This record gives sequence, structure tokens and C-alpha cells, in this order.
Amino acid sequence: MGRQQTSRQQKECRISRLNAQRPSNRIQSEAGVTEVFDHNNEQFQCAGVAVVRYTIEPRGLLLPSYVNAPQLIHSKNLSKVKNNKNKDNKENKASKDNRDTRPARTTGTTRQQGQQGQQGQQGQQGQQFRGDQHQKIREVEEGDVFAVPVGTGHFIYNNGDRQLIVVSVLDTSNDANQLDFQPRRFYLAGNPQNEFQQQQQQQQGSEGQQQQQEGGGSEGRGQESSGNNIFSGFDAQQLAEAFNVDVQVIRKLQGQNDRRGNIVRVEGGLQAVLPPRGQQERGEQQQDHFHARGNGYEETICSLRLKQNIGDPWRADVYTPRGGHRSSVTGYDLPILRKVVRLSAHQGRLHQGAMVLPYYNVNAHSILYAIRGSARIQVVQQQGQNVFNEEVQQGQVLIIPQNFAALIKARDSGFEYVAIKTHENAMINTLAGNLSLLRAMPLQVISSAYQVSNNQARQLKHNRQESTIAPPGSSRSEYRASA
Repeated sequence: MGRQQTSRQQKECRISRLNAQRPSNRIQSEAGVTEVFDHNNEQFQCAGVAVVRYTIEPRGLLLPSYVNAPQLIHSKNLSKVKNNKNKDNKENKASKDNRDTRPARTTGTTRQQGQQGQQGQQGQQGQQFRGDQHQKIREVEEGDVFAVPVGTGHFIYNNGDRQLIVVSVLDTSNDANQLDFQPRRFYLAGNPQNEFQQQQQQQQGSEGQQQQQEGGGSEGRGQESSGNNIFSGFDAQQLAEAFNVDVQVIRKLQGQNDRRGNIVRVEGGLQAVLPPRGQQERGEQQQDHFHARGNGYEETICSLRLKQNIGDPWRADVYTPRGGHRSSVTGYDLPILRKVVRLSAHQGRLHQGAMVLPYYNVNAHSILYAIRGSARIQVVQQQGQNVFNEEVQQGQVLIIPQNFAALIKARDSGFEYVAIKTHENAMINTLAGNLSLLRAMPLQVISSAYQVSNNQARQLKHNRQESTIAPPGSSRSEYRASA
């Protein structure tokens, strides 16, 4: 039985009267409104869910983010598709929301498809974004219910001429959420007011002040955060190294002086590749049928293999010349992890000055143990605040909570560590590099979200070619600083 299932059964639902609820918090943004229902209400607490309603204006973009719980999203206030080529932009009478909802690591199956589709569908209107490679975007109609797995980067865009209203239900008591029962949205762009922040402060009191007091003496802790997105808590210079771009671009990435809120307007509309709806549904149904069949065998504990080596560099899942390597073991490799232990692990080794690009654990907490050497590790929570920014040395343990973003940079002696994950098939999403969430997004989403030029958006997507580990001295910002 999972952690949250146990907690839900232990928690009594002492409700003597039910009441219809209205939103308790309203946040106005540049191109829409966010309304939050009080998840601290005993009824929501008993159900173990949180509810948010977004009203998105035409050409409005709900900024990219991920959350700590699975979501079901329902769309409404949409009109039917009409084939009308009126110059007054009435051809898109269907207000649809487009979502990128797969982890960035799966983009390898969609890049070439996206590039060819754009050349065939966009024509001259999409010249500046031709060749853009991004994750598949789903087009949703009125009445659709859409599932977004925990920790999955996604955005919503209204390409119609009417308001789009979507209601999101987050299952905070789901096993996939290994934090607490509090909903947490981790924004990847802008400087938005987090929709859950006010209610969490009401419940937790002065938790933020206590964290700052307890964090006295941390290197740069909380000093550089002037935004509320996940990048704003990181050191700007190290982010510039991670993305291999100028620091000025990183300032945009961190949302400094961005006052647009969490729903922003895309000037000129969003141009991106959309597969035909029928083709999209047929492909996904085939995948569902394949996964439903299972593997068709069962094993007993006595016959299960009990060990697997992850220290041998020849077994590395990730290898970067001059940077380092990493090896993993999950329930797919070692069945006892899946059937009994419900944990997984990876071991990493970084050379002097090498960096683990910014990432977060999608579905697990990480217990990191320093085997040898040392590294500076930064950890950022959902409000963009740096909750850890110190050197971790040999023999020390650091807990990195689920979905909290982290960056690891080895010191002069290099750094070797092992991370135990609280899920048998733990996954990560990277925030920089060739398999990152940003690489999976269309250029115009990036340029609109961060208020950067198309060229700067392209740099954020493509300048860092490594996927997970970056070698030392590979940053454009370092080259310019030493010039």
C-alpha cells in the first residue's frame, strides 16, 4: 500500500455538513484569470484534492509549469470548428487549448515528425519557426477531459476567439505525490503569483520566515531570487553556464521585472505543429492496447535477482567526455525493486568543474549520499526560493524533495555520489540541455514566456547539446567572462 493511500485511510473525514464552494482567491493576469478553491477546506482535505479554474483570453498562454500531483483537466466554453477563411480571424471559431504533456525525455520520437509537419502545414506564416523541434501538442475540444501525469511539463494556449475556461483537479493524495497534501505548482517561466501560495501561508503561518532564519549562512541563499519561477532561485552565472547563453538571457529566464502574471498574451498568435486529431487518437489508442497486455509472467521473491552493479562506468546510462557518467537501476532492471522494495537508485561521477544540468525528480524524493569529493548543490522550491545552496562533502546526506529543482556542480576534487529514489521507477526531467522541457517547447512559447527574441529563444533551446552532464569550461558565458 502506498504512502498517500495509508495517510488517506488514517485521516478521518469529520464533516457534519456539506457546502457548495466558490473560489477563495482570484488572480488577474495579462491575458486571463486564475481562481483557486480553498484546498484547506475540510471537504477538499477529506477528498484529498485541489481545484483551480483558469479563464484564458484569446491568444492567452498559461505559462509552462509542472505540479506535484496528477491532474484531470476539463475544458468548456468552446465553439465548434468552422471552415471559414474570413480575414477577421474567424476561421478558428473553436477555442482550443494546446498542451505539451509528455516528459521531455520522449521527444526523440517526435522531432523529425514535427519538423516535416511544420514545413507542410505552416507555409510562409511560420517561416521564422520552420525547423523548430518540439514535443507533440494535443488539441482539445469542448467537453474533453485531459490527464496530465505528475511532474509533467505542460502549457495551455487558447487559439480561438472566445474565452477558454479550464478546470483542473489535482489528486494531492495520489501515491505519485510524495510531498505533503499541499498542491504545489512549479512555474518554469515568468514571475507569477503562485495560485496556492496564499492558502499555504494561511495554513503554515510563518513557515517562510522560519526557513530563512534556519538558512542563515548559506552561500547566496535566497539573495538572487526576484521572481517566482523555478529558475529564479538559481545562481544566474551558473544557469548561463548550464544553458550556454549570456547572463542577460538568463535574467529573462528568471522572470525578473516580469509583471504579466501566469497567463500571458502571445502577440501575433502561436504557430506550432498540430497532428490531425484522428491520427493522434488512433496512435494513442494503439499505445494503450500495447501497455494493457502486460508482460504475462509472475515471479516469486525466492527466485528474484537481488543485486545489480551501478558503479561500473562501462554500464553508464549517461556519459559525457570530460564531464562524467551516471548509471541507474530501476524496477525494470531489477524486478525485486518493482515487486517488493519500491525503490531505485543511480550513481554518478563528475569530473572537476563538471555540472549536472538543472533537473527535478518527477515521481520520487531523492536521498543523495556523497561518496567522495565535494560539490556545490542548489535546490529551488515552487515559489522560486533557494532552499539549499551549499557545498556537500564526502559522507554527507542531502534530501532533495520530489519536484524541487536541483543543480550540481563539482568542486576541484570532483564529485561521486549515489542517489536513492523513493519510487521503483524514478524519473527525472531536465530543465536545460537537449532533452529538457525547454527543448520540447515551441520557440514562440519560449519567446513569449520569457520576453526574449526568437534568436535568444533558439539559444535557450539549442546551445546546450549535452542531455544531463555538462563538461567544465563549456559555457559561452565563461568564454566571455575570461575574454
